Order: sequence, then structure tokens, then C-alpha cells
Amino acid sequence: MKRKQFDRGTIAGGITRIAIALIAIAIAGTVIASGIRSQDPDDKFGSVFMFLIGGIMIIASVGFIGNGIKMIVDGGKSSAVSRKGHSETAKILDLTETEVTETNNGSTSVYTIYNLKFEYTDDSGNLCESKEQISRRIFEKLQTATLVPVLVYGERAVFDKNKFEKETDPD
Repeated sequence: MKRKQFDRGTIAGGITRIAIALIAIAIAGTVIASGIRSQDPDDKFGSVFMFLIGGIMIIASVGFIGNGIKMIVDGGKSSAVSRKGHSETAKILDLTETEVTETNNGSTSVYTIYNLKFEYTDDSGNLCESKEQISRRIFEKLQTATLVPVLVYGERAVFDKNKFEKETDPD
């Protein structure tokens, strides 16, 4: 039997993705409109290229909007789990550290994303797994742990950062 898998989304992240996608659609619309307005018979390839690029941008933006909506829904559910969930213990399945390198306008940025993947039993008794981003400090503390505190509500769970910090930092 396959386990249900969940990601912890954020409402702000989903709204940001949708906003970026809407800006990209506006730019794609401008590119396509420029291709339509271009009446140069010698530059038909340029017009076709503009339609192609604009179309690709619109298709990618629609996917981004769908992903943003999913993040908002997941964020709302995660928020409900944080408010209404009961405390449980989950088994750590994976701790990953991913280094990301981005180059924008000649400037290179390097940062690291830390993820926690854990297995838990939902309120119906089914085995599920969830994945969420964590801070470097928590990642380092979890290196020696096998179990983590989580909040479970329905079929979803979120890492209980407050309880974890109380257990590991007794001051």
C-alpha cells in the first residue's frame, strides 16, 4: 500500500507565485501583441518567433498559477494543522541539504535549502509522510535524532518546531 505524501505549502509563497505568473502573462501578451502589430512582410519569421515565445510564456505561467493555488491550499491546511493539531511523534525518513546556485545579471548567489521528510500515522491510522523546509539550526540539531515532534490533524501533519526547541533548548 502506497503512503499518502504531503508537502507543507505557504500561503504567501502561493500568492507570490501567482503574482509573478500574472506579470509573465502580461509580458507574454505584450510580446504577442507586438508580433500581431508587426506588418513587415520580410520579417515573418520574427513574428512567428514572437508568437512562439509568448505562447510558451503563457503556458508556463498557467502552470505556475496552478502550482501557486496548490501552495495556497496546502498552506491553509498546514495552518489548520498548526492551530488544531494534536501532538505526536514521527520518524525521520530523510534530512536533505541542497545547495542552490543562481546567477542574475552577472551576480552569483549561493544558498542552501534544508528539508525534513518524516513518517507519521494520521488520525485514521494510515501511514503517511510529509516534507517541509527547516532552518539550518534545526537541521543541525536533527542530525542525531531519529524521531521528531509533529502536530497531526486529520491526514496531515506539520513539524512541531516549538516543542522541538523546548525539548532541545531547556533554558
